[in-house]
Parts: sequence; structure tokens; C-alpha cells
Amino acid sequence: MNILIVKTSAMGDVIQTLSILEYLRKKFPDARIDWVVESQSLSLLQSYPGLTHALEMRTKKWKKHLFSLSTYKEIGLFIKQLRSCRYDLLFDLQGNTKSAFVTGLARAKVKVGFDSSEVREKGNLLVTDKKIAIPSSLNVCLKYLALVQSYFKDTSPFVSQGVHLPLSLEEAERLQRALGSLSRSPKIMVCFGSKWKNKQLTPSTLLAFLEKVSSRYTPSFLFIFGNRVEQREAETLAGHFSSHSLSLGALSLPLWQALMWECDAVITVDSAALHLAGTTTTSSFSVFGPTVPAIYKPLGAQHIAYQGPCPYGRHFEARCPVLRTCPTGACIRALSADELFNRFERDFAVVQKWYKT
Repeated sequence: MNILIVKTSAMGDVIQTLSILEYLRKKFPDARIDWVVESQSLSLLQSYPGLTHALEMRTKKWKKHLFSLSTYKEIGLFIKQLRSCRYDLLFDLQGNTKSAFVTGLARAKVKVGFDSSEVREKGNLLVTDKKIAIPSSLNVCLKYLALVQSYFKDTSPFVSQGVHLPLSLEEAERLQRALGSLSRSPKIMVCFGSKWKNKQLTPSTLLAFLEKVSSRYTPSFLFIFGNRVEQREAETLAGHFSSHSLSLGALSLPLWQALMWECDAVITVDSAALHLAGTTTTSSFSVFGPTVPAIYKPLGAQHIAYQGPCPYGRHFEARCPVLRTCPTGACIRALSADELFNRFERDFAVVQKWYKT
């Protein structure tokens, strides 16, 4: 059995789809399973157990240098690699024009995708043979899984067991050094960053919230950053908890995930960090604003989410239509530390059994 998965981006979306690979590998232990993905998520898939081969797309570079001879050569090589294998099954989990380009060119006996109610761009419908209807109210992880299981007429429940991404020797040593500097328990990883400002807490609210958590539960904090702006905030936060915290950046995905496995909890927003936590058994407390937790948070009772209310009375099923353009982002950026801590203590700390007298 040869199977191709087409889910090219973004990082968080790719992470949310990984249970499909786990399901297919369990169902077909000896299958060849390939995956087409953008460069940004290539390292994740290359390190993911169970995948045979990841085919890299470099769409951003190709668009930037559209009329370059080297671009045409790269695209030609990609198409050659894509068509070098004849697949029995192809699952298009992206549902847009970009994935339609891949799905249309790939050689597969059966090409499976979403129906017209779920595809992001209607042109995708032209390249799939089997179009499967999935309820729009499903959590995204269940939505992808439901499409694949529906094709196989499999109604049995499937629960991901999580996966450990393999570490290099250098990464394993860095992991032990980081853990050695976190002397207090519980160990809490804090991932405050997001691509979109309107998904982020304000620095002052985050600090005040963490001060309450620190006072109540005396944890160690591990602050994760991904760029220079986040680094400054992570170092500022670590400075407030200098005796029991650490800030870390430049992490490979396997090392980041390994640190999550070793932590007792992850505090984050709707971001790739939250979805990566979903590949482990570590609990998470996440803060949402312009996206709906029931749709986007990881599955499992150990993942607790709080969504701030929209002060403008907007209602949406999955994602606020003005997520990128709302001038205030008040649904999350106007939240108070007291609101967050009360929900943290009432729901998350109880689940964790962090009782303090």
C-alpha cells in the first residue's frame, strides 16, 4: 500500500494532522506513507516516526522568484519526485488551490478530499475522486481523522497515544541541562508567542497572571521564544522569576517537544505551541480570543482552554472574520490577570490535582 498525504501548511495545521499518520501507520504497518509539505514544516515531518518520505514544496520562494530559471528547475524537480511513485491512495487534507496543484499532478488510483462544504477553495473539487462530507462543528483534529476513517468506513474510536520525536545527542544533552536548572515542581512551560498579535495576551497581563500562579503553586517556569521580540519578553519574564525560571530559544521541534514531555503543564495561546503540546500527554492551559477552543484546542480532558468574550458582540463558528484586522483584539488583550487565574485555579489546577491549603 502506497499512501500520499497532502497537507502543506501551516505549521500548526500540519501538527494538528499528525494523528492521521499515526492512524494510517497502525492500520497499514508496512505501507509507504509520503507527505507533501512546505519548507517551514519539513523538519517536523522528517523527524516524525512512521513517515516514509516528506516531499518539500517551496512555494514562498517560488512566488518570490517566479521568473527565475532556478525556480522552474526546482518546480520541475518537485513534479518529477511527486510523480515518481504511483500511490494507491491520496488524501488531500488542505482543500485549496495549492493542494489541488499537487493532487492533480500526483499519480494515485484514488484521490480523497473534502466536499464542497469544507474545501477552502472550490477549484480543489476538480482534482479529487472521493469527496467526503464532514460536520463543520468538529474539532479540526477529528475533522481530518473523520475524513480518513470515513473513506475506510471505520467507525471505531481512535485516540492518539502521542509520539516522541527523536533527539540528537547534542539535543539530549541540552534537554538535560535545561531540566537541571528547573529545580522546583511543578515545571510549567510558557509559550506566549503567536504569529498574530490579536491572539496574544498583553505582556503586563501575562506577567501578573504568572505572578499569581507562582505565588499559589511555586513552580519552575520555562519561557520559550522564537524571535528577537519574543526573546526580549521571555528574558523580561525570566528576570521576574530569576530563582526558578529559564528562557530558551532556537529550539528544534524534537527538542521543544521533548521539553514539553518533561514539563507538568504548558501555558500558551492558540498557536503551534499548543498543537505541539497535543502530540504529548502533557496538560495545557490555553487562552483563546478570536478562535474557538472547541474547534482548535487539542483533544483530551487534560487540555483546558479559556476564551475571552468579544466586546463587540460578534459570533463565529470557528474563527473571527476580523482576527487579522480588529484594531483592539480586546477579546484576548483586554483580559485581566484575575480572570485568567480564577479560571486556571477553578478548572486546570483541579484537573492537575495541584491542591494547596
